[in-house]
Amino acid sequence: MRRVGKMSRGVRLAIAATGMVAITGCAPPVSDQLETVTSAITVGTIGDLWTALNNYPNGVIDLNNDIYANGYAWHLGYFAGTLNGHDHTIFNLTTSDTIGQSAAMFVYAEFATIKNLRLVNVTVTGTYASAGLIGGSYDCAVDNVAVEGTASAPNYVGGIIGSMGGGTLSRSYFKGTVTGGAYGAGGLVGVTGSTETTGTAKITSSYAQALNQTSTLVAGSTAAGIHPAGGIVGGGGGMELKDVYAIGAVKGRGSSGGLIGRPTCDDPRPFVLYRGIYRGNVTDSNLAEPGGWAGTLGKATDVTCSSRASMLFFNRDLDTSQNYLTLGNVSQRSSTGAELTAPTAPGVANGGIFCPPSMTLVPCGDDPMTSPPWDYGAANQNNVLMNMPGPNNQIR
Repeated sequence: MRRVGKMSRGVRLAIAATGMVAITGCAPPVSDQLETVTSAITVGTIGDLWTALNNYPNGVIDLNNDIYANGYAWHLGYFAGTLNGHDHTIFNLTTSDTIGQSAAMFVYAEFATIKNLRLVNVTVTGTYASAGLIGGSYDCAVDNVAVEGTASAPNYVGGIIGSMGGGTLSRSYFKGTVTGGAYGAGGLVGVTGSTETTGTAKITSSYAQALNQTSTLVAGSTAAGIHPAGGIVGGGGGMELKDVYAIGAVKGRGSSGGLIGRPTCDDPRPFVLYRGIYRGNVTDSNLAEPGGWAGTLGKATDVTCSSRASMLFFNRDLDTSQNYLTLGNVSQRSSTGAELTAPTAPGVANGGIFCPPSMTLVPCGDDPMTSPPWDYGAANQNNVLMNMPGPNNQIR
C-alpha cells in the first residue's frame, strides 16, 4: 500500500500488492451534516447499536450488555467516533456488500477508536476491503478486540481489518478462517500502508489462529499470479509488527508466509517484523512438492529497502519444506516443536527459542522476547500472549 493522505468523501487506498489497484469504498457523509452529542450513548440491543452508530458516527457509543444480532440486516458505511464494548460480546453478526464493494461491521472507519469488544460467530462476505471489524481503516485505534468467525472477499480480506492505512491494532485476535484476497489475505489484516497522519500501520501483541495447528487459517487465492497470503498480514508496506503469532495453515500463490505474505518496499516507510512465531504449514501453489515453502515470510518478500525482520520462529515439525528466507535482513529460525515449548524462560543455555548465553543457537537480535507481553508457560507449552481479550483460549 502506498502512503495515503487523509481520505474524506472518496475512500481510496492505493495498494502496493501485486496488481496494484485502488479501492473505492462507501463515501462517508459530509462532516457538517452529522449530528453531534456531548456525552456517551449507552446501548444494549442490536437495533439501538445500529441507530446510534448510524446517527452519531462521530459520537461515543458504550455497550452495557451482550448483544444478539440473529437475523439482523446489518450494513454500516462509516464511523469516526469511539465504540467501547466494555468487554461485552456481539453474537452472530452477519453482513455482506450489496453493491460490489467492502463489507465489515464498519465498512469504512477513519480516526475511530474501537476497544474492549468481542464479535463471536461473525460472518462477512465482501468484494474489496472486507473483514470482521473494519473493511477500510484509516488512522484508527483498535485495542482489546476479539473477532471469531469467517471473512471472505475476492480482492482484499482480513480477519479484523481488510485494508489498514496507518493506525494501531493491539491486544487483539482473530479466530476462524479468512478466504479469498487475491491482492492480500491475512489472519488479522489483508493489506497495510502508511499515512501522513500516524505513519506506519502498527500491529502489536496480537495473534490469529485457526481451530488448531493443522486447520486452515488463511485460504488465499491460488489462481495464476502472485496472491499474497499471511497468517497476520497478507501484504503491503509501511507496517510495523511486534509480538505476534499465528496458528494454522496459510495457503496462497507466489508469496505466502506464516506471518506476512508479501511485505514490500513500495511505501515511504519500511516494514518491521520483530518477535513473531508461526505454528502451521505454509502452502504456495507456485512451488513444487507439498507446501514448497516454509517460514514466516513469503517467497516474494521485498527486502531491498531498509526493512528489518528478526526474532522470528516457525515450527518445522508442521512446516516441513526446506525453502524459507535466510538472506538480507531477515533473521528467522526453523525450530522443532520441542524447542518451541522449552525452556520456559529466557537465559537457559540449551534449546528453546530464547537467546542462550553463547548467543549461537538462535538469531537473538537486539530485541528479545520478554514477559510481558509473552507468557512462556510451563514445560511443554508454547508461548502465548498476556492480557488478551476473551472468550478465546490460546492454544498452548
